[in-house]
Amino acid sequence: MNGLMPLALRDGTCVPVRGIRTEDAPALQRLVGRSSERSIQLRFFGPLKALSDESARHFADVDGEDRFALVALDPEDPGEIVAVVRYEREGETGAAEYAALVEDRFQDRGLGIGLTRHLIEAARENGIECLHAMVMSENTGMLRLLRSLDLPERKHWEDGTEHVEVDLRSARAS
Repeated sequence: MNGLMPLALRDGTCVPVRGIRTEDAPALQRLVGRSSERSIQLRFFGPLKALSDESARHFADVDGEDRFALVALDPEDPGEIVAVVRYEREGETGAAEYAALVEDRFQDRGLGIGLTRHLIEAARENGIECLHAMVMSENTGMLRLLRSLDLPERKHWEDGTEHVEVDLRSARAS
């Protein structure tokens, strides 16, 4: 997905969505900088004062197949990213790690689930059969999002973290 695609949120706001680009690294850093300590804790499993240049470049540099990411742009300022969802394939397998970050003011409006559904479409097209995510037990929003996909899932707990595997081979959640 290279062009812009509109995504309508529950409140009627229309958010432009596109594939991430290498030049988005600084905008990813600004997204992390605008996010609350709690959102950062839940996404990165600890405090993070800033996303390093190296990490931002890594997250923005994808190949579109084994490493794929979508970004949602601020409808008021299209140079700013307000959410990102991504997957990264594990080796030569059909499994990939899933991660997401939605800016606080856009949370609970349907942006995360909308982006994730589009990410799942791309993952399936690229031969990904299973997405897995590590989610802190207190991250009820992410756990709710993963369950709302209505796809078969397996989960287990380890050190206060829920490991959720979502099977993409089912036709549901399309």
